[in-house]
Amino acid sequence: MKLSPFASSCLLALLIDCCSNIIAQRLKAYKLDVPFVFDRVLFFQFLVMGAIGGPVNFHWQSWLERTFPGWKTVGRKREFTTLDTEEKGVSLAIQYEGSPGPGLHTYKEEVRVRNWWNIFCKWFTDCITMGALLNTTLFLVVMGVLKGKPWPQIGFDLRTEMWPIIWDSYKVWPVANFFSTTYCPVERRIVFLSCCGLLWNIYLSLVAARL
Repeated sequence: MKLSPFASSCLLALLIDCCSNIIAQRLKAYKLDVPFVFDRVLFFQFLVMGAIGGPVNFHWQSWLERTFPGWKTVGRKREFTTLDTEEKGVSLAIQYEGSPGPGLHTYKEEVRVRNWWNIFCKWFTDCITMGALLNTTLFLVVMGVLKGKPWPQIGFDLRTEMWPIIWDSYKVWPVANFFSTTYCPVERRIVFLSCCGLLWNIYLSLVAARL
């Protein structure tokens, strides 16, 4: 059975997130010079976080693409002579509703080009402003709930942990987001970002372990 783009993207992103958590646990044991013991609770918490964050980010990326389409259609004029009619006669006849006369002519065609202003808006919204706030808030709230923290403590984590995490994210995501918003199809964007963010998810796993 073929999975939908939504399901396949979320499952692949979840798999990558789980791998990053296991790597983070091994790195932590190596750093502390202690035997590696698999933390099932932390893994389950990160699994739930990925299961929630994947769909949220898929719909977020879809909204960004609808709001700031990366492509636009523009009209472009081209010149041709009657010597070209053997090769272009069919399309030119459609343009002119009949065969063009002799000599130099122009015709208008519609082409798709990148909308660089929308790409910038999409990039800025995703990794510099709302996207960074959305994902960091979601991470801290979900992990806090899974760890059984009271809401005042979750609020304290948001005040103390959010901005350091966002600041660190600026070292990773601006470049990754530029390539994802410019060249990656929207239905595969969270998979691409999860691959780019393998090291970032290791960092988040280490943050989750200390919360």
